[in-house]
Order: sequence, then C-alpha cells, then structure tokens
Amino acid sequence: MSFRTRLLLAAFYVLSAVVIALAVPLALTVERRASSDFESAVLGDAAILAARLADLVPGSAAEPDSERRRSVRELVDQTVGTRAERVVVTDALGRVVVDSDGLARVGVPYANSARPELREALFRGLIDTRRRFSESLGEELLLVTIPVVDEGRVVGAVRVSAGTADIASDVRESWLRLALLGLVVVTSGLVLAWLLARPLVRQIDRLGEAALRLGRGEQGARAPEEGPAELAELARSFNDMAASVTGSLESQREFLANASHQLRTPLTGIRLRLEAIAHEGGSAGAQAEKAEAELDRLSTLVDDLLALAQTSEPRPTGRAVDVSELAIEAAARWAERAAAAGARIDVMPGANASVWADRDDLHHVLDNLLDNALRYTPEGTDVRVEVGTRDGCVVVAVADLGPGIQPGDRPRVFERFYRGATGRSVGSGTGLGLAIVAELARRWGGTAALAPGAGTRIEISLPQLPILDRPLTESSRAAG
Repeated sequence: MSFRTRLLLAAFYVLSAVVIALAVPLALTVERRASSDFESAVLGDAAILAARLADLVPGSAAEPDSERRRSVRELVDQTVGTRAERVVVTDALGRVVVDSDGLARVGVPYANSARPELREALFRGLIDTRRRFSESLGEELLLVTIPVVDEGRVVGAVRVSAGTADIASDVRESWLRLALLGLVVVTSGLVLAWLLARPLVRQIDRLGEAALRLGRGEQGARAPEEGPAELAELARSFNDMAASVTGSLESQREFLANASHQLRTPLTGIRLRLEAIAHEGGSAGAQAEKAEAELDRLSTLVDDLLALAQTSEPRPTGRAVDVSELAIEAAARWAERAAAAGARIDVMPGANASVWADRDDLHHVLDNLLDNALRYTPEGTDVRVEVGTRDGCVVVAVADLGPGIQPGDRPRVFERFYRGATGRSVGSGTGLGLAIVAELARRWGGTAALAPGAGTRIEISLPQLPILDRPLTESSRAAG
C-alpha cells in the first residue's frame, strides 16, 4: 500500500470518526427535539380546548342538540382547522359529545377498556399522553387526553390524536441533511489531504528514483533537496551517503585496477624466470616446471579474486541479450579446449531467450560453467548447454557426466573457496568459479542452482524479457 493511500485512509478514518461523533448525537437531539415540540404542540391544543370547553360541555350527551353543543362543535372545528388532528369530546360518563371526524356517533360510550386514557382523565382527573399504533391508519398516533374541569368537577374529557408520520418524515429529512453535510466534510477533508500529500509523495518518489538510479550504477544520481524540512533533510542525508558511497566505489575501482597491474607484473616476471630455468633442464628445471604449475594456479586465483571483487560493484548498464546466441559463442570459444580433453560441447538453444543483462557478465558465467564442466567430464563424453524458458525466466543449464557432487557437499557448492571432495580429488581449482557465477546471476535478478541428476548440472535462471520478434540465426550446434 502506497504512502499516499495510507495517508488518505488515515484522514478518512479520522474525519469519519469526528463526523460520526458529532452527527449521531446531533441527529438524536434533532429527533428528541422534534418529538418534544410536536408533543408540546398537541398537548397545548388539547389543554386550550379543554379550558375553553369547561362551561360548554353538556351535562349529558343524550340531551337534545343545544346551543352549548353547537358551541362545542365550533370550538372543535376551529382546533382541527389548524392542524391534522382528530378531536373527540366526551361527557363525564365517557359518552361522545363531538367527534371531529364523525367516526363515533353522539351518545355512544367511548371510555372503554380499549381507551384507558379516557378513564385516566375522567375518573382520576389526570392528563394522559401516550403513543399507540393504529392498525386502521397504519401509523403511530400520539394521544393526548385532558379532563374538562368546571368548578373543580370533571365534566368531560378531550382526546386529541395526531399521526406522527409527518414528524418522522421531517426527522428523516433532517438526518439526510446531516448525512450530506458529513459527506461534504469528509470529501473536502480527503481532497485537502490529497493535495497536501502530493508534494510529500512526489518528494518521496524522487528520493526513491534517485536511490534506484544509484543502485543501477548511476553514480551521479542525487535527490532534490526540497519540500518539507524533514524530507529536505532526508534528501541531504541521502545525497551525502551517495557521495560517500561513490567515493568508496571509486577508491575500490582504483584499488582493483592497481592490484591487477601490480600483481600481474611480478607474476609475469616470475614466469619468465621459471621458463628460463626449466629450459636449462636438470633437477632445477624439473622443480621450475612444478613451480610454474603452481604459478599458473596462483594467476588463476588472482584473476578469480579480482573477478569476485568486481561483482560487488554497481552493475553496469544492461541491455537485451539473447542467451542462446551467447551459449553458441561460448561453445565456439571452448571448442579447442573441449577437443583437447576428448569431449564435445553440445548446444541446445531456445527461442525467446532474451534477458536484460550485461554481455560480459553472462560470458563470464558461461565461461566459468564450461571450464568447470570440462574439468570434470570423462573423456569421450559430451557437455550439454541447454537454453529454455520456465515460469517467466530464461534458464541456461550446463551439464556434464562427471563424478558429480557428493550429497554432503551440494548445499555448499556456491560458497567461496569451497571445493568439496570431488574438487579436491581433481587437484587444480580455486573454489571461486561457482561463487562468481552465483554473484553475477544475482546481480541481474537471477539465481544459480545445482539441479539433481547424474553428473553435475548447474542451472542459471534470469528474468525473461518480453518476446522479441527476431528469429534465431543458428539452431542446435555441436562444437569440438
């Protein structure tokens, strides 16, 4: 996950937590306030109507229509006209005097067990407020029942019922507005976080790009020292480190060049003197020939040490290389040596075997593998060089039919200076060839492995490049 994504997720988490922490209590407050205001309004309507009806409610709902009943009807109609409510007025015995909706007939007992709120108002003189779901209307109702009192005596009751659907709808609209406001706040915060993250991410990307270029061998790669103070300081530290590493590498290269020259010059002089002594013959000449063989081994060791030291340097600039072509060229180079050993090199090239590497590095890999194979393969046998692809990699394998490597030595064959029982029995060798092969393969993102089977089979795997539209110019070829 990228730094920018992490930053945006952190901002989203914080903003969401803050918005939820503020919006949820506010939404609950809005709901309670709306419900409280609605209940207070209905209660106020009922209380005012009850007060105005104190001296108008007929003593009995069975009395003929009178002026007082008409007055009650008019007051009820005025109340209903201000809001969508149903008003039922009863006498002291709970019989209907007026029903604003006309659903209950005048004189019908209304204060029964199904309407306990009327009993509370008529017989106990209490104001009753409750909510009940109406099956017929399909919504929740707020019921407010108030006794009508005349000179300290309960002469009737007023029950006002109002649906809560409208207030619930208003509450939902308020919640929706709060949600939209929260969404706007979170979105605005994320946009601001993204804008703030851009320069940070850009500076980090530049620093990473500089590190990648330096790792590829571009010793002049540096990161721009800009942006926030912390990143600018980090860039300065990186540049100081890059300058120090570059200086160390330059010193190392100068040392390798000087060491190569200083070591080879006296070795060449010693070889000339030994050849002169050997030319004179006698016991001194025989000893000189033996010393010359040891000198050859020392020269090989010096060359291998220098080659191994060079593998630790930044890799050179690579390019597309056809491993099959390199294998054919290597077989041609070693054909004479193979013929002298009584062996032959068979090459089995493969199609689409292109990798990104340095030709000299891969030449060195193949030379070391062929030298190792020809050293151990019996006379009259073949050394096989196979090139193919497997799991997105180009695999080049060099196999011989020699004595192979003992099971106890197999895990250590790529260690420096380790030769194993088979290597020591042959005699000459520095124990650095396979170590150099492994280091060079690793330099280009590959691996070196010892494959199972008869003899010795070393496989080098390198990442495959996309398929090139270029046919191979040579097919299977035998050299030697």
